[in-house]
Amino acid sequence: MTLVTDPDRIRAVFKNYSTDSTFLTRKQYKVAALAISGYKPSKSMVERLYRDMEVGDTLDIDTFTRIQLEQAKLRSTSETLKQIFQSFDWSCNGFISKSDFLRAVREVMPNYSAAEDVFDKADWDQDGRISWRDFVSLMGVT
Repeated sequence: MTLVTDPDRIRAVFKNYSTDSTFLTRKQYKVAALAISGYKPSKSMVERLYRDMEVGDTLDIDTFTRIQLEQAKLRSTSETLKQIFQSFDWSCNGFISKSDFLRAVREVMPNYSAAEDVFDKADWDQDGRISWRDFVSLMGVT
C-alpha cells in the first residue's frame, strides 16, 4: 500500500469518516486510520494515543493530520530499515551472521577495520548473529 503523505488527502479521509467533519471518535479514528494506512490500529493503541494527546474523547482534523503524517514517516523508516537488514542477510534466514555482516561491509567499505567491533556491539545477546531487534537497536530506532 502506498503511504499517504498528502495533508489534503488525509483531511479528506478525516471528513469522510467524521460525523460532522470536525472531530473523530475513537471508533471513527480506527476506520479512518485503516483507510489511510491499510492497517487497523488496536484498541489499546487508540486509547493510548487519545490519552497521550490529551484530546478527551475526540480528535480534531489538525491533530489527526499531524498524527497520520508522523506515522507515515515512521512506516517509511521501518520499510527502509527492513530493506537494509535484508541486504545484509545474505543467507536469507532472518538473521545477519557475522560472516554475512563482514562480507557486506567489505563490499561497501573494503578498508573499514572496525567491522568486527561493530558486529560484536550490535549482537546484544552474544548469540553470534544480529536479529531484527538487535539491528533496530543498533540503528537507534525504538
